[in-house]
Amino acid sequence: MRKQPTQKRAQLTLEAVYQATAELVDKEGIPGLTTNKIASKAGFSVGTIYQYFSSKEELFRAMVKYSRETALGEINVYLYNCESLDDPASIDLEILIRGYIAILIDGFAFGPPLRRIVTRLCWMVESPEETAETMQALVVRLVQFVNYIQHPQLKLLTETRCFVLSRTIIGCLRSASLERLEPRSVTELTNALVEMVMSQLDLSRQPA
Repeated sequence: MRKQPTQKRAQLTLEAVYQATAELVDKEGIPGLTTNKIASKAGFSVGTIYQYFSSKEELFRAMVKYSRETALGEINVYLYNCESLDDPASIDLEILIRGYIAILIDGFAFGPPLRRIVTRLCWMVESPEETAETMQALVVRLVQFVNYIQHPQLKLLTETRCFVLSRTIIGCLRSASLERLEPRSVTELTNALVEMVMSQLDLSRQPA
């Protein structure tokens, strides 16, 4: 970005630009998108956009970073709140996992309507390296959480299993977002993902 937003007004301007960009792409696609169209949709002059971005490609990159950092921040807050409980090792595992997956679904596929559109655009323009960086951040934080709370049912959740589960879940959410899965399917999708994770933590099975 050419300029970093330092005031609330500037941040609101960027959010309006992000939303306008996502809505235009959702309706018209990427090829015909121009900064003039974005400015008109957002209600600003094109010069306002060029204060922050030199091109629509740079705007896309900023949107991806903003969206991913927001989702990762929400995950971090959720896990921190769990870690801060008096006895985190006694947390009901299914409730814990359901809450975690609900945040992932909201951040990577089915948030509120405008966020859902922004998320879809991010999946469309995100590079493989950017996706890998987000996945790695999820794995690192989850491993830290598992090691910290020492929950007896999380003993099988090794770093490798965290890697596999995170990529399986996010891969599913990426497809749900890009294929425009109906939001009414969210409950069923949540249940299916929770069941998948719980099956990986079946203590009756021993790791190979």
